[in-house]
Amino acid sequence: MREVKPEQLGWISWLRFFAICGVITIHAVGFTVIAEGARDSRAGILAIILDLGAVFTVPLFVMLSGAVLLDPQRYTDPGNFYRKRLNRLVPAIVFWHLFYWAFRIYVQDRETSPREALRLSLNGDLVTALYFFWIVLGLAVVSPALISWIAASTRRQIIVGGLLAASMPVLSTATLGLRGGPLWVETPWTWWIFYLGLFILGWGLRGVALHGPWLVGATGATMALAILMPWQWNNPDAPGWLQQLAPVSYYGITVQLYAVLIFLVGQSLIHSKGALRVLVRPRLERLGRTLGDATLGVFALHFAIISLVVETFPVIGGEPAASSSEQLVARVATVIVVTYAIVLVLRRVPVVRRVL
Repeated sequence: MREVKPEQLGWISWLRFFAICGVITIHAVGFTVIAEGARDSRAGILAIILDLGAVFTVPLFVMLSGAVLLDPQRYTDPGNFYRKRLNRLVPAIVFWHLFYWAFRIYVQDRETSPREALRLSLNGDLVTALYFFWIVLGLAVVSPALISWIAASTRRQIIVGGLLAASMPVLSTATLGLRGGPLWVETPWTWWIFYLGLFILGWGLRGVALHGPWLVGATGATMALAILMPWQWNNPDAPGWLQQLAPVSYYGITVQLYAVLIFLVGQSLIHSKGALRVLVRPRLERLGRTLGDATLGVFALHFAIISLVVETFPVIGGEPAASSSEQLVARVATVIVVTYAIVLVLRRVPVVRRVL
């Protein structure tokens, strides 16, 4: 292993872009994945491969946030940290929940009272995955305490601490069948807890570049997991012990390991001496920063774009589940391009930029 120079952080922007494309892919193919007989059609099989192949996205985003936010040299004043972070998150949380409340009523024609909208928001059900806003908010609240601990710790101690925290969701899922109890009491105030370990590991593993056999092995393991999880998910032929000990979920060990490997392989390839060093040359690095900085807005807006694409464009829309592999791929590509185009334009407007 070798250390990547601290200033070589273009990989973070590119991994953000990679992750947000994965998020869009998961949601754009979701109805095709859960359609009856999905494993019996080409479109269904492709949807499962794309969906489960991109399951690293939320854990990876958390790790990337930790790699940026837990810097003890950059953030020395808790008050200043809270002011900057909450000014970034709170307006976005409020705006996008109000946006999707209006979207349900005026676009989807789903009458929703203020009380019901609040209930749905607090349960993460107003729109799929808006709960991620609550995760990053919770992690932001505890970040100053973590930064103080990190400033006084070695890299080894930070990694060990991150692994111990990450073991909580892994053990909770692995013992669920034995315990017979709930996985977790999930509320907006607790969603972040299961991601704490990955958040810490984001900082602990920042700058660790693999090379030689380490890089080959990590890449091979990443590809193996990318094959295993689509095969395992909802597959009656998968062994029962595998389904119980390592279920395909954000809390399971395989998904968390998958995200960690992509994090390590990504920063090992995207730097000045890596195989993808072209991405950190000045022009492409600027492009990566632009695309990476827009991910919050893309994340929030793409749900609406998926809905409009399915309902408005018969060629790539029509029914929620795609009818062919070609339609499925076109749907994903269209949502990525259209969402990014809108967000990049809107980010030029100063007031609007605050929620994007």
